[in-house]
Amino acid sequence: MGYNPCMRYRRLDLNLLVALNALLEESSVSRAAERLNLGQSATSAALGRLREHFQDPLLLPVGRGLQPSPLARQLAPRVRELLAMTDELVATTADFDPARCERCFTLVASDYVAATLIPAVSRALSCLAPEASLVVRDLSLSRDGDQVAEALEYRRSDLAIVPQRRINTAYPHAALLDDELCCIVCAEHWPEGQTLDLSRFREGQHVLREFADGQTLSLDTQHLKDIGLERRVVATVQSFVLMAEFVIGTPRIATLFRRQAEALARRYPLRVLLAPIAFPPAAQALQWHPQQASDPVLAWFRQLLLEQAAQL
Repeated sequence: MGYNPCMRYRRLDLNLLVALNALLEESSVSRAAERLNLGQSATSAALGRLREHFQDPLLLPVGRGLQPSPLARQLAPRVRELLAMTDELVATTADFDPARCERCFTLVASDYVAATLIPAVSRALSCLAPEASLVVRDLSLSRDGDQVAEALEYRRSDLAIVPQRRINTAYPHAALLDDELCCIVCAEHWPEGQTLDLSRFREGQHVLREFADGQTLSLDTQHLKDIGLERRVVATVQSFVLMAEFVIGTPRIATLFRRQAEALARRYPLRVLLAPIAFPPAAQALQWHPQQASDPVLAWFRQLLLEQAAQL
């Protein structure tokens, strides 16, 4: 929702609520200005008008930054809910026609999901809703580890796709995609007929997918840690796709999701092998904000994601 001063209610320019929401979420005039596409002076002026209306400083200087006042902390969730309801109201139509949809859908997903599912979703969107657009954001790591709230609240994405073990039960969710972990090896170094047993897995050289913070563990790493099995890691990358590049031409082993492993094996000289360990199922879940649950446009897009996932 953009900022466009015009409408007043009880002497308050209602568009100032957009500025208030940005200011309270960012706790920074400069970041709020960037988010609102306003100059810093105009955003400061909006804060001044809000302070005058509420008879409260709203943002208080603390050290080198700003912190919301007690009143601002009370206002923040109510303003956010009001704006979400307004967005939903504006988006509501009696009969939703995808062919006339001009919405920009934003979703947060891992590089595995982005490579495995989202291209098919994008092709379907191009066919069914050619005027719509799609933004795919990385599944970033939040300071408190809550990737779902980070995606849906702070990053204001429409949807988040996360591993089943990382869902936030405060948000609606639906099972989206099931997969399993397997291993890829270079076909030159692992000719047909060779299998991967536990001994070779233990003693082999491994390529590992690691998250940006260096602390959040991948599904295979967490499971191996839980069962007390160590492996020799010789290369660490931050993308599942890159794992293939670090395996080719070497005797190395990489553990990743079967759907992506098979896709990589169609493009590279790789073999897909059964993992010698019973890893937990690798399931992905779709989550969205409860305030957007009845948005007919997002409901249609969620169904599109579920249908495309079912066809994989």
